[in-house]
Amino acid sequence: MFIPLLTGADPGVSSEGSIDPLGVYAIADSLGVRLAPGVRERQSHPRFLTAIAVATAVCSEFDDDAVAKDGVSPPWQVFEWYLVEGLVRSFKGTREEIRGLPGIDKASSAIDAGVPLSARRYLKTPAVFGYHGVYRVLADELDIVRDGRLGETGYNLVMTWAGEQDLLGFYDTTGGPGRGLKETLQSAVEDGMAKGATSRSPAWQGWSFFRDHLAPYRLGKKEAQVIINSLMGGTSGYRSEIIRFMATTRGQNLCKEMVEKGKSDREFHSGLLSEASEDLKGLIHAIQEYEKFARLLQDAFEDCLFEMTSTRRKTSPSDLSKTEGVQKASQLAPDLFPKVADLLAPFGEALRFQEQFGDVSARGGAETWVAGLIEHHRRVQMQKPPNGKNPWFERFDDGNIIIRPGYLRYAGGSHDGRYVNAYRTRPL
Repeated sequence: MFIPLLTGADPGVSSEGSIDPLGVYAIADSLGVRLAPGVRERQSHPRFLTAIAVATAVCSEFDDDAVAKDGVSPPWQVFEWYLVEGLVRSFKGTREEIRGLPGIDKASSAIDAGVPLSARRYLKTPAVFGYHGVYRVLADELDIVRDGRLGETGYNLVMTWAGEQDLLGFYDTTGGPGRGLKETLQSAVEDGMAKGATSRSPAWQGWSFFRDHLAPYRLGKKEAQVIINSLMGGTSGYRSEIIRFMATTRGQNLCKEMVEKGKSDREFHSGLLSEASEDLKGLIHAIQEYEKFARLLQDAFEDCLFEMTSTRRKTSPSDLSKTEGVQKASQLAPDLFPKVADLLAPFGEALRFQEQFGDVSARGGAETWVAGLIEHHRRVQMQKPPNGKNPWFERFDDGNIIIRPGYLRYAGGSHDGRYVNAYRTRPL
């Protein structure tokens, strides 16, 4: 599958568009947002919501427009540097405790080099790939953070966390061990702002705060209850309905199969349909039919890549038209196209679908259809920001194409009906 990577990757700018070569992700992401607002595929640790709440509490006394000496890093970003560095320092010999921590490799490299963590040494785009970037949209959705300050859920989460962690006074006027720790963290962030980097020695006692109170896999029971209550609340999307189904025996078994057998969301959605409300059923049906269309395109495209890899020479549309995926897609995709558009209409995606996939919607022979697929891929690549990306193959004046070395494939499409895209089941 060609879906956005779910790891902590931090790719640089490249002329190679190696993700989503057929442009099927954007509509899928829009449907996923409707399904579970705020939830993203990269999310895996609920406790980063607590970390965001704690960071917001610590940084609450800084001006809204405050930035570090580097001119770009706000206070919460400096706190994030400390948290990531602190966890890496604390669990250096047991990285399983911080598996999935964004920025773990960057922090390890900085520590090994004996230099502080900073914008230059951290993730290139932390607002996307750092834990604030990955979880902020959910924190906003759950009212953990509101306009840069703690929302109602955030306040409740910090107070519950502080009580459960024996840190009374962390965010209230009462005395207690939490007050001093908060002042220690605020001082560290203030110095980090002035320096534009973490500003504490390896012997700093504050590093243990992150290990003892914010380690990803050490979520407190009361703290967890606040998070699950907030996920189950709200009036938008279907998070609570999906979570309730996940709690049933059938839902648990389907989730287990996804993890152990690597299945897509398709089987989970099929099971969910029997318990879903009418509105949710409509959304799932739209997803299922859209994914049938996307799978036809994906299998045909991968079969073409495999054919071009096998020949290692200029390949004609006539040659590609003989592949299993192209034969199947050329017959089924044009008939499926209007049905998918109709199902997407209630969700405002019909026009985008029609405009995006018009190249592969026309009825005709397999050779004509695969020529449309080739043009579709080229157009998708050219439209990628900021200035377009290269197609995966070179096209000659006579219409023949040859695969570029970076995109060789040694197997064709899966032809198994699995979803091309993911729809929030795993993170939920």
